[in-house]
Amino acid sequence: MNRTKVGLKLIKNKNIYAEAARKAADFVLEKLRNNQGKLIKRYRQGEAALPAHLDDYVFMIWGLLELYEASFEVFYLQKAIELNEIMLSSFWDNVNGGLFFSADSTDNLIVRSKEIYDGAIPSGNSVAALNLLRIGRITANPELEKKALAIARVFSEQIHHAPSGFTQMMSTICFALGPSCEIVIAGHRDKEDTRAMLTVLRRNFLPNKVILFRPDDSPRPSIVNIAPYTEFQRSVGGKATAYVCTNFACKSPTSDIATALNQIKEIFQK
Repeated sequence: MNRTKVGLKLIKNKNIYAEAARKAADFVLEKLRNNQGKLIKRYRQGEAALPAHLDDYVFMIWGLLELYEASFEVFYLQKAIELNEIMLSSFWDNVNGGLFFSADSTDNLIVRSKEIYDGAIPSGNSVAALNLLRIGRITANPELEKKALAIARVFSEQIHHAPSGFTQMMSTICFALGPSCEIVIAGHRDKEDTRAMLTVLRRNFLPNKVILFRPDDSPRPSIVNIAPYTEFQRSVGGKATAYVCTNFACKSPTSDIATALNQIKEIFQK
């Protein structure tokens, strides 16, 4: 099989995976939430039951953030933020910090435990910390980043003694300490230059970043309500434009993907 056919096959597969993720997310958001928007963890034969635990929330939020970056459908980002707010109000320890495994509405518990060990499946606290960092960067909300760092501090002694047992949390700490970047792509969603720029960015492994898409088809697209700093980050000359920023201080906008990649490289080489 030649390279062109391989490339087309990969693109087709990516669309299949994105659509499968979208269907899964839509099912959970429609069928596995109660009237207050809280998650429910079991569904069988049309019946949803049992309140969700911390892990159910954080992995769903993580998935929604990834789905946003795959599709740039703001609906999924909004739902991630909503669930994150519910998670904090239901699971956060207001005395010592960190997140309990069970919600505050859970009855008949002798003790509410907290989990941090990152085994084959990362712990709820570790995933929550990274979600908080990412949402904090997307929304420019430093309070969420402070929550993420508070989780790391709560478990800092355990992490210090055996860091290899907390790999997801170490990734979160790496993101927090930086360098990291925010990337805003402005352009028309269906134009080839926009798709080409996004494709190149996705091909590069850039874990300590968030990517947002600011469409040009509206004077105030919905992403601006979530990330107000994107309001004036528009395409230049009608071409897809990248705004590469670190700590919300942006380099010169560019429509050249090689230049954008060099700007990103400069940030991570500091």
